[in-house]
Amino acid sequence: MTTGPQDLLDSASREELSAVIQLLARSVAQHRQKQGFVRLELSAESFGIESEPTGETGVFIEGGEVLEEALELVRAQELAIPATAAEFEEDSQQENRTQFRLNISTPIKVLWPGESKPADVQLMNISWGGVAFHSQQCPAEPGQLMRLMLPRQQGGAIAVEVKVLRVHPADSGAYVSVRFASLSTRDEEKLMAILEHLAGDTDAGQRNFARLTQRLELQFDAVQELESTLHDISAGGLGITVPDPLKVGQSLQTVISTMDERCSLKLRARVVRQEPLKMPNSIIYRVGLKFEHPTAELERRTAELIGQLASFKQE
Repeated sequence: MTTGPQDLLDSASREELSAVIQLLARSVAQHRQKQGFVRLELSAESFGIESEPTGETGVFIEGGEVLEEALELVRAQELAIPATAAEFEEDSQQENRTQFRLNISTPIKVLWPGESKPADVQLMNISWGGVAFHSQQCPAEPGQLMRLMLPRQQGGAIAVEVKVLRVHPADSGAYVSVRFASLSTRDEEKLMAILEHLAGDTDAGQRNFARLTQRLELQFDAVQELESTLHDISAGGLGITVPDPLKVGQSLQTVISTMDERCSLKLRARVVRQEPLKMPNSIIYRVGLKFEHPTAELERRTAELIGQLASFKQE
């Protein structure tokens, strides 16, 4: 799925555009304070140019990615942790949150950006999409990547790359909300085991575990259409049409398969944009998904499934 900067802007509300402008302006100001910036006049030279010199293409593409990241961060912060601990606990119980959460208080470790030694923090809740925790101090800023270590029942831990969504200072330290940014297939299976263990073995716990993962099934009858979809997925994103609205920012367990399920692929995907489309007698929704796996693994797994489809054609 190829999405240009104009598509991103068209999908944003006025409030989101205002927040994105403020965010990017603040980022430029912070870069200038560190004396490491490119003058806006130089960046503006690329506006309106349909074909750039080869050396500038990467900068142009990266600029679009920064715009997407800024818009995504603005939307995610709207869904981040509340302003106080009391509101945080109350909000965790509400059913209209982006992701169902388990309220769990247990010590975990994090590796702050630029640090080499893990720090102890207190987990407050966890969901399929991310976690919230309390820390005595927080040297990270929204938008930064860091590592989070989740303990396993059988010992050891998994280290997951997460992105900071929001940091709220408090008298006792800071409340931090992060989302899972990239998970390998192996670590995703371990995360599932951790979530199931935290949910508990009771009937209520099993119901909570089932609510943690929202499943989106995409089945294809035409092999050619599935192959085209897999090529889009290998590039990191996918556009689909669904009858019911999803929530921007939520993570889904997406299953892509043939109708007979002989070929299937299970992936983590995050909803990054959504647009209602009016039909004669109803409204459907155009949704943009971004897959939460390392690029190399995503390319490998989609290539394997394309290979399976090719072998079935020869049968």
